[in-house]
Amino acid sequence: MFYKYRGIKELRYFVDIVMNRRLYAAPYFDLNDPMEGHYLYNQGELDSDVRNLIEGQKQKLRICSLSQVNDNELMWSHYSEGHRGVAIGIEVDSKKHDIRPVQYDGFPQVGSNIHNATGKEILSHKHEVWDYEKEVRVFTEGKQHVDVDVKEVYLGRGMSNQDISFIKNLVSSINRNIDVKSASKKYA
Repeated sequence: MFYKYRGIKELRYFVDIVMNRRLYAAPYFDLNDPMEGHYLYNQGELDSDVRNLIEGQKQKLRICSLSQVNDNELMWSHYSEGHRGVAIGIEVDSKKHDIRPVQYDGFPQVGSNIHNATGKEILSHKHEVWDYEKEVRVFTEGKQHVDVDVKEVYLGRGMSNQDISFIKNLVSSINRNIDVKSASKKYA
């Protein structure tokens, strides 16, 4: 099970996930880390043709970023409108999609042994400052969405009673099999 933290101010995005059972996959340059897709190589080892090849690979990819955890305080704060949004528990078919855990070891070192998966390998590394996200990435090419099976929705601790009632009724009317729960309260 993976989780997508989402606000509800833009309700259509939440409804699209639950109703159409899909998540948006963005180009790497639209992700929030300004160092996304950077890599290291030794001076003179990669000529401009190889660097262009790598850039072309990265440009073809779209990424859906998910978390392995549903109870991270920073994730709730950063991606779910300060605990007033949701964390959507989903399953992704690994036979249909390439799913890779992010490695928090900084920029990857790229040598002259370039292959078709080099772009994905580069985009599977981030600086350790992002480690709290416990991110997995779903890669796709030629599609803007990743097919998912929505299993559960966690309601943020800061969500109003009115929003809680609305989201519960909305999810139930779309799919009664989706379990709607309150997010855990780690701190008193």
